[in-house]
Amino acid sequence: MRAVRYTGAGAAAEVIELVELAEPVPADDEVLVRVAAVGLNPVDVKIRAAGTDFGPIEYALRPGWDVAGEVVATGSAVTSLEVGDAVFGLARFPRAAHTLAELVAVPAADLAKAPTSWKVEQRGAAPLAVLTAWHAFAAAGLVGDATGRRVLVLGGAGGVGHLAIQVAKSRGAHVVATASPGKHAVLAGLGADELVDYRDAEALAAIEPVDVVLSTVDDGVPPLGAVREGTAVVTITGFPDGAAEELRAVGATGLERIMVAADGAALAEVATLADAGRLTVLVEAAFPLDDVVAAQERLETGRVTGKVVVTLP
Repeated sequence: MRAVRYTGAGAAAEVIELVELAEPVPADDEVLVRVAAVGLNPVDVKIRAAGTDFGPIEYALRPGWDVAGEVVATGSAVTSLEVGDAVFGLARFPRAAHTLAELVAVPAADLAKAPTSWKVEQRGAAPLAVLTAWHAFAAAGLVGDATGRRVLVLGGAGGVGHLAIQVAKSRGAHVVATASPGKHAVLAGLGADELVDYRDAEALAAIEPVDVVLSTVDDGVPPLGAVREGTAVVTITGFPDGAAEELRAVGATGLERIMVAADGAALAEVATLADAGRLTVLVEAAFPLDDVVAAQERLETGRVTGKVVVTLP
């Protein structure tokens, strides 16, 4: 089979190569997936450039965590999936998973049957991003019926942000999101109730207090006026020095940096929402496996709306 491999740390064009490898054999609790699409995420390019672990996220010379495709073999202990099932998942994260390949062995517990309403590119794009939003809201206590609660998403147009808007809306929340003005119409179409230009200090200061803040951008800090006693604040990237203390001073709670994990059960719920027409994935660009370098370079521009995906025949 063909697979992507790094020769070391560095720029995409310098260290990415396509190689021929032996097909993997699934363990008793795993399935073998013929890969159709793999979503790229910021951590992919950061860990490639550094050539080392990224916190608890394991570096490997063979990349990839998101995956969508078809089950072609099952381990002896697997009962939840069958050969021929269309599946999607976040494999093994934060351990190395090697999904950027034509075939990959994945623990069955990391996978769910894919939404029938989504294209294969969307299935491959979703797992890490949607699970990040899902787990972040769980950490902030935004579970079940959230009718009447106000949620602020910093970085609403990104891979995690545009899915976070929809997850919050599916639970009944009133969603405020930040993004550049050119992306406001798209995010309104996904359900955002209020949209604010992240560069407009006056507009940011005018955001009324919210119950939950999810920051999806590097060093993203909510305006202090949006935080009140009991506002739960979570981040996927971390806060700049001193920000957590300022937020606590105005009553913020939580202040967690959350780490996503593989979660097939949550993805089964995501699939149900998707097939009910309540959740979609924006794919800005899809590249064939032969163009994986261009795919990573596109993601590194930092100007992507939604997701970048690598597809396989």
